[in-house]
Amino acid sequence: MSTLQLDDAGGIQPKLLVIGSCSSTYQLGQVIIKVPRIDKDAEITQWNAKATATEANVYRILGTHSRIANCIYISPTNDMIMLEFYSHGNLRDYVAIHGPAQLMKWAKQMIEGVQFIHSKGVRHSDIRLSQWLLDSGINARLSDFNSSGHDECPALVIQGQTALGVEDPSHFMPREYCEDNSVRSDLFALGSALYEIEHGSRPYADEDDDIITQRFARGDFPSVSDLTLGCIILASWRGEFDSATQMLEMARPIWNS
Repeated sequence: MSTLQLDDAGGIQPKLLVIGSCSSTYQLGQVIIKVPRIDKDAEITQWNAKATATEANVYRILGTHSRIANCIYISPTNDMIMLEFYSHGNLRDYVAIHGPAQLMKWAKQMIEGVQFIHSKGVRHSDIRLSQWLLDSGINARLSDFNSSGHDECPALVIQGQTALGVEDPSHFMPREYCEDNSVRSDLFALGSALYEIEHGSRPYADEDDDIITQRFARGDFPSVSDLTLGCIILASWRGEFDSATQMLEMARPIWNS
């Protein structure tokens, strides 16, 4: 089936892929276009525009990198982002169909992606397995930065920004909801994403959100004893890492085994 539509004049029209909480996403050939979602409530529309501008600024800060979705164009007013289209989709959906066939490769790339954004002063703030896209080489690329927080970037004249959102309960490090996201909250969520890819579901996938929050708050985490990445995941949940670099160091024997 063609991904393109023609208007009455024969011009190519973008195909609407999804209307998310903050943005509307379209496909035009091999390009993805993200714009703020228009809401009947003007304040919500304004918030969505801020989220899109935040994501645009993050892509400006990050530049081009093999672990990050490739940004092709950002409008001067930060209200439109164009990204490369990845036909293999996101990592969660791919693994659901094909299984974690390249678990070690993807896990390492996931950590490397988070390591890179942190080196640039960016906190993703909504890490979950579906946020990684798979390129033509089946390599994992981190995407979707509209909830992110970031440091000031004087070189690009970009002011610092606190996070605009928080993770889902299964990926949320116990803390006050009004507290800004941090490197450690990203690493906690990364642990849950690694659990997702190897276990095949989110932590406590059958539990209500309130129950998950309560269990995490008292340090009651799912068993990871049978998982190859179990020691990395548990250390992430326990807050034992100060950086993604430390995660990579701890995981080195696993990659080399």
